[in-house]
Amino acid sequence: MLPIISSRDLRNINEAIEKGLTEIEVSLDFGLTNTKINLDKNGFYIDKELIKSKKIKETDKSCYIVRDNSLEKVQYFSDGRLYKLIPTNNRPILQISGTSMHKKDFLEKLGRDKLRGMILDSGTGLGYSSIIASKTAQKVITVEIDENVLEIAKLNPYSQALFENKNINSIVGNLVEEIKKFKDKEFDNIIFDAGTVKSSDAFFSLNNYKEAYRVLKNRGRFYHYLPRHQIKTGRDFASEIIARLKKAGFKKIYRNKEGSYIIIQKF
Repeated sequence: MLPIISSRDLRNINEAIEKGLTEIEVSLDFGLTNTKINLDKNGFYIDKELIKSKKIKETDKSCYIVRDNSLEKVQYFSDGRLYKLIPTNNRPILQISGTSMHKKDFLEKLGRDKLRGMILDSGTGLGYSSIIASKTAQKVITVEIDENVLEIAKLNPYSQALFENKNINSIVGNLVEEIKKFKDKEFDNIIFDAGTVKSSDAFFSLNNYKEAYRVLKNRGRFYHYLPRHQIKTGRDFASEIIARLKKAGFKKIYRNKEGSYIIIQKF
């Protein structure tokens, strides 16, 4: 695992250098542990190697990995999109082209409900949903269409269980196609958490929801996070999805407007 530093800790390092301090305690894994590092006028030391520090703006909200004895911002441009890891007071979040994938309420609900049995999770993102579910589930199959997202997850200390937990099976692919490969009533719980509507192909389509209905066991639960698509124009995207889900066969649907998610139980 490469050392990784938040913009806040990097500013603290720079301030300590300016004050002439010779050491400072920071976190190299977003608060999971704290480490004392030695300083000099040019930067700081990790494993006795000098890392030249970077001056950053007060408004900078970024994450920096230490690679080849230099600081590298965790962000990538690909297919016209900017992928970026953003630090928070807890777990970092993923940002794609300015849209933050911040789903605290949804993740907390998954944790409280202690999902069991076979779980289908899509899309993986930084792996937080899968990791939470894997603590109580028999097996989690998680599907992610965007390999750029998984590359960022590999650098995130809070995502490591996604690659290490033996009861998590990660698939790179399009859920719309992958879900057709599963058997009828194979899953005890389903988690849907896509990116933006524009980038999600047929993820929100009626046919995909029919497939979700097919692979979910009777009395199984379907947890669905919904982006606030065109909310500023007054569009109620969640209501449109609920209507589509009912056409697919789902009946008992609970909506949490504040957390932007719905929970469905299949009967």
